[in-house]
Amino acid sequence: MDSLPNAAMALCALANSLVVADEAGAVHSLEMAASLGGAEAALFVWVTPEDEGGWWFRSLAALDPHWGATVLRSLHEGPCAWLAHAARSSHPIMVPSQSATAAEADLHHEGNETKSRCSWLIPAPSPPSSDALGLLILSGGWDEGSAATAELLPVYRALALALAEWQQRRAREELVARAHLTERDMDLLRHESMGHGSKRIAAVLDAEPKTIDCRFHRLNARLGVANRRDAVRLCKRYGLL
Repeated sequence: MDSLPNAAMALCALANSLVVADEAGAVHSLEMAASLGGAEAALFVWVTPEDEGGWWFRSLAALDPHWGATVLRSLHEGPCAWLAHAARSSHPIMVPSQSATAAEADLHHEGNETKSRCSWLIPAPSPPSSDALGLLILSGGWDEGSAATAELLPVYRALALALAEWQQRRAREELVARAHLTERDMDLLRHESMGHGSKRIAAVLDAEPKTIDCRFHRLNARLGVANRRDAVRLCKRYGLL
């Protein structure tokens, strides 16, 4: 590991680089950030709830794709104490090797040469208006290096937040493009988020209430939601409101 001040500065630079990064750039930043802390593998997941009670995952893996895919599969299968921690706390914790996921343990039964690892779980708290979860997982065979890595946790927390913002921004851009959202659509949703009914919105926009209802109906269909409240919830999740 590099000296702590140099490593901290490099991690800050990597977090800042995510503002303009594409997916390849984000993976590279995650790889460099993990290596700076002495990690052997890294996975970042950004998770949002689905209507059916499941979860929808976006992820980035670095250094050890096989480990990342195995842990991601375990997170998908749930229930998962790691995601539960991210949902209830913003504080990083280290998961000892004996608490590794069953999926990770399977690596050894399959004859994989990857050694047993400890993992830092670093949540990326979402704003109160969003129901998304972000979690950065750094994994390694830490012994002496764990204390030094712990000293970098404040910067890794900033990196986790930057990765969550990067994932949210990509999801937001995809939603805007897929639903063909316009500023007029956003005006409707802003009014709905303030609790305004169709009559009040119509008065402000100089339209008929039934016209407002029709516009919401078409907007809900484009967003793939059942009603205007769900439309507002979806847009808040992705930072549009």
